[in-house]
Amino acid sequence: MATPKLGWWWVVAPILALGLLACAFDRILLGGYLLAAGAGLGAIIRLVLPKADAGGLAVRSRLVDVTVLVGFALALAFLTSVVDLRPLP
Repeated sequence: MATPKLGWWWVVAPILALGLLACAFDRILLGGYLLAAGAGLGAIIRLVLPKADAGGLAVRSRLVDVTVLVGFALALAFLTSVVDLRPLP
């Protein structure tokens, strides 16, 4: 049995890793937007590439994968934009 290839997942993974790293270093807004961008890029890649080339991004059907990734991207972008990081008085 052949080992499945990751395909274009390697393009999305560094963006997500940078987002998590930014959050770890107290750059919440930057990290949140990077995570949202990574999820959005993953949705675009999954939408345009065939299943064999999408690799690790192809988990379910194309419609479900793209819907979930777009939902995550929109939710992350919205939550990042409404978070209030000012210290309490």
